[in-house]
Amino acid sequence: MLTWNGGSNPPILNMKKFLITQDTVAKGERVRAGDVVELPEDVGYELCAYGKAAPHIEKAKPKKENRSVGLESSEEAPKKRAKK
Repeated sequence: MLTWNGGSNPPILNMKKFLITQDTVAKGERVRAGDVVELPEDVGYELCAYGKAAPHIEKAKPKKENRSVGLESSEEAPKKRAKK
């Protein structure tokens, strides 16, 4: 009979996001290039070693700026040009 960790504890699987760079199979499913999938770290780093994946780094979302300057619902006053 197979047991993991002496049979008393479940295995510890740390999940991480990876960007797939070439079509391949991961977790028994077909994944295409450009997909971002969540995989166990050991499987993901194996795919990285084969050149089929890369760790995914999430980009920060840009701040939304208020572009309604001068409108009635705007809180800011309109900017005036400098005199020459």
